[in-house]
Amino acid sequence: MTAKRSGDAGLSLIEVLVSLAIFAVIGVAGLAVLNTVARTGERTEGRLERLADIDRAFLVIRRDLAQTVGEVTLSEDMLAFRRAQAQASVKINYIQQDATLVRQVDVPLGQPIGQSILTDISGAQWRLLDGARNWHSVWPPVGSQTPGRPLAAELTLGVRRAEISEPQLVTRLIVLPAGQGR
Repeated sequence: MTAKRSGDAGLSLIEVLVSLAIFAVIGVAGLAVLNTVARTGERTEGRLERLADIDRAFLVIRRDLAQTVGEVTLSEDMLAFRRAQAQASVKINYIQQDATLVRQVDVPLGQPIGQSILTDISGAQWRLLDGARNWHSVWPPVGSQTPGRPLAAELTLGVRRAEISEPQLVTRLIVLPAGQGR
């Protein structure tokens, strides 16, 4: 025989426990989703900042190379050229020091001014394109009497990221003034 409940009776203990268990499962699932979203946002923010740093570095390099005048020299560890500035020109060197790409500006009667362009890199490799469409890692090319001016520069950076042990390669091609209109 079953007992009849009156219409104004409350919830049974089992009904309350079941509803609390369902609410707890939904709450835990919600916290897990919130935690995942927060961690993903932090990682994305870090990646976007790193990408912005890389883009700024290439912007500075592209602007410098767009205003080259005179000779360009490239050795194993340094790209050097003169950049037009107001009435004169200034010598600029790009070198890798430890894990940093450095822009050095020679100033008259003083020490070169070093500017950190990009940090946490594993390598910086430059190549220059000649008029015959051949790439060179040294400029002026070995054995060339009159190399002319390079048409383009290529820079490949080994960029390190915290979550990946292997550096990622980023390559940019920059057309130089001698290559404009060719």
